[in-house]
Amino acid sequence: MSEPLKGFITYSHENTEAKNELRKRLAVMEQNNELVTWDDGQLTPGDGALQEDILEKVADSDLLLYLVSAASLASKNCNRELAEALKEKLWVIPIILEDCDWLHHQLKGFEVLPYKGKPINEWQPESKGWQNVVDGVRKAVHEMQPQAKPSPNVTPEEIETLAFLAFHRGNFMMILGQIDEALKAYSRTIELSPKDAVAYSNRGAAYIGLDKFDKAIMDLSKAIQLNPNNATAHSNRGTAYLQKSEIDKAIKDYSKAIQLNPDNATAHSNRGTAYLQKGEIDKALQDLNKSMKLAPCDASTYNNRGNVYANVGKFDKAIRDYDTAIQLKPNDAQAYSNRGNAYRDKGDVDNAIRDYNAAIKLDPNYSTAYNNRGTAYADKGDVDNAIKDYNTAIKLDSDYSNAYYNRGTVYEEKGEIDLAIEDYTKAIKLDSDYVKAYRDRGNVYREKGDFDSAIEDYTKVIQLKPNDVIAYYNRSAIYYTKGDFDNAIEGCTKMIQLSPDPAEAYVIRAVVWLYMKKWEKAKSDLITAQNLGMDLIAALHSDYENVADFEQKTGIQLPEDITAMLTPP
Repeated sequence: MSEPLKGFITYSHENTEAKNELRKRLAVMEQNNELVTWDDGQLTPGDGALQEDILEKVADSDLLLYLVSAASLASKNCNRELAEALKEKLWVIPIILEDCDWLHHQLKGFEVLPYKGKPINEWQPESKGWQNVVDGVRKAVHEMQPQAKPSPNVTPEEIETLAFLAFHRGNFMMILGQIDEALKAYSRTIELSPKDAVAYSNRGAAYIGLDKFDKAIMDLSKAIQLNPNNATAHSNRGTAYLQKSEIDKAIKDYSKAIQLNPDNATAHSNRGTAYLQKGEIDKALQDLNKSMKLAPCDASTYNNRGNVYANVGKFDKAIRDYDTAIQLKPNDAQAYSNRGNAYRDKGDVDNAIRDYNAAIKLDPNYSTAYNNRGTAYADKGDVDNAIKDYNTAIKLDSDYSNAYYNRGTVYEEKGEIDLAIEDYTKAIKLDSDYVKAYRDRGNVYREKGDFDSAIEDYTKVIQLKPNDVIAYYNRSAIYYTKGDFDNAIEGCTKMIQLSPDPAEAYVIRAVVWLYMKKWEKAKSDLITAQNLGMDLIAALHSDYENVADFEQKTGIQLPEDITAMLTPP
């Protein structure tokens, strides 16, 4: 019988009850000799070396079970234990106990439990959530446990042969696309030959194929530790970091791969994509052009350069690159979808839809192509087909925040306000930094007359994007409507500082000054707005018929000089 794996439980003492529940739930695994768990509660309180002992215990473990709550995220000790686990390259399993800000924590990107990060306290009953955690932990443990070791009677030469056969079986399974079988074979190779850097590198590449990027990074880091000059391992780890949006780390790894092998076309192409995501267009083009010289028939490089051109509005050049990518690889659904995007951004919606159709025909489960085609239909005013495509995209990928947002915009256009709010809210739940979703939901709340909710959303936009002039404008207009003149003035002043054409902000601020009977300040702002080209009388008529109507509705008697400014000659 093999030795059980060792799991360390990291938790805040506010969650001691949850820790005890987890240990109770994992008891069967302990009885089956699969996993033993340990936590700081098993040390003697008051021990001066307690934290040092805890970190030693973490380092001696195989995996870290991190109970995630607002309290544990705020705990220095919990995060110190996490840092030790990452340093030792342990398998980290976050277990979400409650809604908290973990998506902005270092834990973001790990495979979490329960399923899709649904917090334990939202499962009904909670026992289902705990069992989902146990199932996930058991699956991880089984993946980590080594296969049966060879008999001690087997000679080193025979072990070497077995490792060789397992390694090449893994390569063969990768060629066949049977990634799970390849993982088993590479794991067997590593068990037989623990210092085989290439086996770790290949298993890391297999994990990338399964979108298990943290596991990939652990394996590729081990490969690099065993052989620092492994250019392929650096390049693949760069790809894993790129998928996790850790752009600087990705560029560093691609650069190292290029340093080790200057003719690595893939590393140049992928680094170009990373530079594009950083907005460094010149560097992106330089890398992609280099990649094309090294591998002129690589369709993915043309596709990537097309993305760069599309990003800077050079749609014709982008389309030519996508044409070449499709010519080199006619079954590339992504190239068709990208070309469709370029056509749509260029205003050629019919050609865009034609390309999305081709992408969907090649890959019927391509949620992005459905989402993009939905947007193209929305551009044509075909809202029913747009909603149908967004529905399909969401059915294929229930976590597709952009599809929810896009469907919300169509519902808003149709006047189905509650459905729009529901979709914007779902998009925000999936992506808590989704600026456009907050802004548009604020607009809908404003339209409904729910001013407090609208202000809350516009405030969130400003927190995420401090230079957003429109959010300041909309929030100031609501403050003005609510009679909160001080906040309206503050918002208009900020808008004037940020806006390249602030005439309208001066008018709004002037009207607020009028309400506050600050005549000279109002007059100064009206003169400034007029000098910037604003028609003051037209601006007044957007809310009042004339000066008399303003005075009657507000009860404010305007000074003669301001009345003259707002009265037609």
